[in-house]
Amino acid sequence: MTAEALQGPAEPYKSGMPRPGALLRAASDAIPPSGLVLLAILSVQVGAGFAKNLFAQLPPSAVVFLRIATGALIIGLVARPRLRGLSRSDLGVGIGFGVTLGVMNLSLYQALAELPMGIAVAIEFLGPLGVAVAASRRRLDLLWVVLA
Repeated sequence: MTAEALQGPAEPYKSGMPRPGALLRAASDAIPPSGLVLLAILSVQVGAGFAKNLFAQLPPSAVVFLRIATGALIIGLVARPRLRGLSRSDLGVGIGFGVTLGVMNLSLYQALAELPMGIAVAIEFLGPLGVAVAASRRRLDLLWVVLA
């Protein structure tokens, strides 16, 4: 794939190299969706493992703040999202999503501070598992839920 194809409609990168966000999109197109799900799960669990080790020095709320701030910094540097031209509705959705992620992380990290990691993660997994059961349309889907 050429640098021009990776850059897309955005302005060229100053060094003539493709933008980091374009490289990530090209890489994610090369990984099947199941692989991306596994990478996301790995990211969450490895992050939770590191976070649990920080609880001796910091409260869960501070660890959540550090995780979200680090994620925002990485996204800002790598993907370089454009905020100009977004409507108030778009910004509201983004802020709502961020608050939801923050509350979700705070809930998990507070549980990790009080419970063994395996139990806390199993409880966290019950929500998506319940949605999978409720949205299931085939018996094979239910078999996979039972196996999970």
